[in-house]
Amino acid sequence: MDLLLNKRIAFLLCFIVSVFFITAQEGNEYQNTKDYKDPKQFEKFRKRRNVIAAWQINQLKDGALVVKLKTNIKQIDAFNSHGEKDKAVEKIIETYIVNKNIMMAYLDNFKFCKIYFIYSNSNDSLLKGARTGIFLDTNLAIDPTINMTEKFYLVAEKDFTYNSSIGFVKEDSARFVREKGNPSGGMYDVVMKNKYGHQLKRPFPYLGGFGKKMIGYLGPIPMYYKYTDNKITYAIDKTQLFDRQQAPSKNFKPQPAGFKTLMLHKGDVYESISFGVQQLNDNLKQFYQGSTKPEEDKIDPEIKPFLY
Repeated sequence: MDLLLNKRIAFLLCFIVSVFFITAQEGNEYQNTKDYKDPKQFEKFRKRRNVIAAWQINQLKDGALVVKLKTNIKQIDAFNSHGEKDKAVEKIIETYIVNKNIMMAYLDNFKFCKIYFIYSNSNDSLLKGARTGIFLDTNLAIDPTINMTEKFYLVAEKDFTYNSSIGFVKEDSARFVREKGNPSGGMYDVVMKNKYGHQLKRPFPYLGGFGKKMIGYLGPIPMYYKYTDNKITYAIDKTQLFDRQQAPSKNFKPQPAGFKTLMLHKGDVYESISFGVQQLNDNLKQFYQGSTKPEEDKIDPEIKPFLY
């Protein structure tokens, strides 16, 4: 009887401690996200986010979208350092093909504003004011003649969405703030962020495409390429998935003579990314048409520090 009583007491103590711990965590989260959770702040936050979103979409129309492409340099260097040269080369080729698919998907489908492309390791240079010497041409090489003249820009990249740990952040501290939320869903073809890397907020339409274009074929997709003298030759087949969808019983087009095959995840092929980019472009256009440009002299002074 005493043993059973002791077990019950121990269980009760553990339960009380757990509840206290969870409550403390929620309290800390509440402090970090009071913009979302404090009923007294709701109306103020709603007004703030509507003004900020309307200002952002109007600035973007005359500004630019900078698309970040991955280098995977750490993984490539790791392969090389372990003597796995073939794996390093394969990763270089895969990175090039995925980045080429992303670039062409934007060039073909994004018409809302001017677009530029950078490698992710050039982001700090962009943030520090570089407007030339970091942008990529259609061969994915840095072209020093490309100059971004637009003052306002937003950033886009393929990424997870997050249950943001931050509300709106004033620009004087934005550089030092990082989002620490947990992923809230799958990989989106496009996630738009401000120049400090903070995920944008509704009602701004900052997402395009979820995961992959929904078609019946779920397996890896063959990409055909040549790799000679450290040069990659890759021609995008822009109807590859469509053709497969129309004739599921047929195989993909055969490997061309002189080419090799790389199997790629469906979410990284041109048509899948195009689906997300086109969706984003349409949503931006629709939101812009329905938004009234805020008059600068009538914007609440408390909101102006969030406009950047």
